[in-house]
Amino acid sequence: MMVINPYIKIFFGLLFILLGLGYIYKPEAIERVNRLIRETFLNDSYVALHRKNWGFLLLLLGALLIYMGVSRTLGW
Repeated sequence: MMVINPYIKIFFGLLFILLGLGYIYKPEAIERVNRLIRETFLNDSYVALHRKNWGFLLLLLGALLIYMGVSRTLGW
């Protein structure tokens, strides 16, 4: 079984939380980033319709990763 470094989990947890907050509170900033990666997996209509769903999903994923990283670091 592969064990992931807890600091990597904390880093990605914080990254997902920032992305989630961006989707919820600053959609124009996310739309600027979206223009750069639109051709790969995002399109404007999907982001506009589901920005809150993605935002909350990223917040939950980020919080989970931070919890996993901190608990592993502190030895809980």
